[in-house]
Amino acid sequence: MHSFADKARRVERIRQILRHRYGAAPAVTVTHPVEHALRAILAEEAAAKEADEGLERLRRHFVDLNDLRVSRPREIRDVLGQNFPRSAHKARVMPRMLDQVFKRHNTMIWDFLEDMGKVQARAYFEKLEDVRPFVAATLVRDCLGAHAFPVDTDIIRVLGRLGIVDPAKESEPKVQAFLERAVKADRAYEMHWLLKRLAEDVCIVGTPLCPKCSLNKMCSSAVFPSEGKGRKGKAGVKAAAKAVVKAVVKKEAKPKASAPKKSAPKVPAPKASAPKPAAPKKKKAKAHARKKGR
Repeated sequence: MHSFADKARRVERIRQILRHRYGAAPAVTVTHPVEHALRAILAEEAAAKEADEGLERLRRHFVDLNDLRVSRPREIRDVLGQNFPRSAHKARVMPRMLDQVFKRHNTMIWDFLEDMGKVQARAYFEKLEDVRPFVAATLVRDCLGAHAFPVDTDIIRVLGRLGIVDPAKESEPKVQAFLERAVKADRAYEMHWLLKRLAEDVCIVGTPLCPKCSLNKMCSSAVFPSEGKGRKGKAGVKAAAKAVVKAVVKKEAKPKASAPKKSAPKVPAPKASAPKPAAPKKKKAKAHARKKGR
């Protein structure tokens, strides 16, 4: 069981390797908080390009944000396209979020965020119906500079394969809390961007493209076509190699152990020539006959 400090060091090492692979994260600029919140909804479990293209389709199709707010989810889903990740869910969440905020503040600009603190704003959006923590964390991180680490199934899939978290036991809020402790505030955005890039580039859903991954030497789940199974890092490779060598040595040692049984010539030749002692008896008999003849 790895300690928190060990996991935090591994996370930092992962960031360094991925930064070398993908470069520095692009700077984030928020021109419109509402559109940024919509993009955050679209970006969950989707590639960055898909989120940008989805937001652009919404801009072209609807007159304004209020038109989107009063539109039916089915129409929004059709605009996004059925192949868009979780399009039905997102088509329901977007107008629902806009409507809740509008009824509370009577605005589609969201200028009320300027009077909110980071913690207050995060709690506000997390309490909205159907708005997931991923969206609230993204919004307060990018709009208010809060230390937040948005977590979705892409992030959990990557960290789970790397052995940092256990997807079967750790929920998204728990993983989010861990990452916000393990990753420094000034590196959180970059780390999130790098993990999402890895998720859409090689650590994809289904069979990951491990041979192309920069982290395959430290990944506990790396799979290579030639091996046909997971590899648990260098330690696992060494252990497997030792096991193979041990098995070969054991197999080779078996014939040597049974060799003495096959070499029957241990019944010594002297036993076969045992009648030799009779010779002295003959000599003794002849000597006795000569003596008797005298």
